[in-house]
Amino acid sequence: MDTSKLSPFYERFSISGVVLFLMFAIAPCAQAQGKGGASPGMALIPAGEFVQGGNPQIGFRLCVEHNDHCERKWFRDEAPPRRIHLNTYEIDTHEVTQAEFKKVMGANPSKFKGDNLPVENVTWQEADTYCRKVGKRLPTEAEWEKAAKGGVNTIYQWGNRMESGKANFCDAACDERWKENQFQDGYEHTAPVGSFPPNGYGLFDMAGNVYEWVQDDYAYDAYRKGPRRNPRVSGRDGMKIMRGGSWVNYSTGVRPADRTPADPEDRLPFAGFRCARPR
Repeated sequence: MDTSKLSPFYERFSISGVVLFLMFAIAPCAQAQGKGGASPGMALIPAGEFVQGGNPQIGFRLCVEHNDHCERKWFRDEAPPRRIHLNTYEIDTHEVTQAEFKKVMGANPSKFKGDNLPVENVTWQEADTYCRKVGKRLPTEAEWEKAAKGGVNTIYQWGNRMESGKANFCDAACDERWKENQFQDGYEHTAPVGSFPPNGYGLFDMAGNVYEWVQDDYAYDAYRKGPRRNPRVSGRDGMKIMRGGSWVNYSTGVRPADRTPADPEDRLPFAGFRCARPR
């Protein structure tokens, strides 16, 4: 993703997204198993392969269906789609809430206050520290994407078309000027965690609400090289990655394949996290 696609309001952060390569839409994938056998508050993601990445041409076409300004280069860091193998792991069923964060870290940096709202305005290091304090870690980028897809290979985690009431993104209720008025989720900013239907693994808000920090460094060409088994990307420019889109994003930004680079020291009212751990 080229950072020139950033919105005029949040100059350095993506308001676009990337979609899955449709040639994989009917490919076999691991069956979603829900939360059976997982630790409390977590879902078990089974070992196996999944398709990581998307087709830049399809991403661009879907972007222009809803947005007045789209560029092909925004989607190039999602190519090429590749099959990745991951070992079994667990991931939190919901984004870390403000109440949970304050209990562990002793403070709540969020702009939009509410115990059951996702914590935001956290740096990458604070997210990493929280996860370690509770005996977990941030998910890798590949772990996050597999979990977000929910065991299916559709464009969104619920299917191939955007629908109202599926995720909190910048639609008719959003207070930003680039909002998409043809959809309505009912929330101006963040929503209480679990306000929208879960995906096939029983995970809430993997699409929208707040972006989620992951372990990996950002590398534009990450999918063109590197391991195909339990990958973790190490970059050279010091940037990290946020995943999942947020309440400030176009609908294209809440696809599981979207990659957004960000400075790990930034505090953003649309960026939070969830934790994971191996099994």
